[in-house]
Amino acid sequence: MKLKKVLTGSALSLALLVSAAPAFAMTPSNSVQEKNNDSITIQATKTVIQSSNNFASVFYENGVKWTFSYSYSSGGLWYGVYTS
Repeated sequence: MKLKKVLTGSALSLALLVSAAPAFAMTPSNSVQEKNNDSITIQATKTVIQSSNNFASVFYENGVKWTFSYSYSSGGLWYGVYTS
């Protein structure tokens, strides 16, 4: 009985290995595209605090363009969140 189980298990294992062999036999593809350095951007956030909810839609600081995203109020002050 044990021999029958061992032979059956071995046969099934061998069948699984043979059926998966084509996946392992594939040659690696050289179709990876390199990313252009010009397309890489760094997303940063900046918070500006004011006493009123009056924020500029865009401002520049040290050559960086900051665009208004949203604002919220806390403790009587307004916080404007900008992204670059």
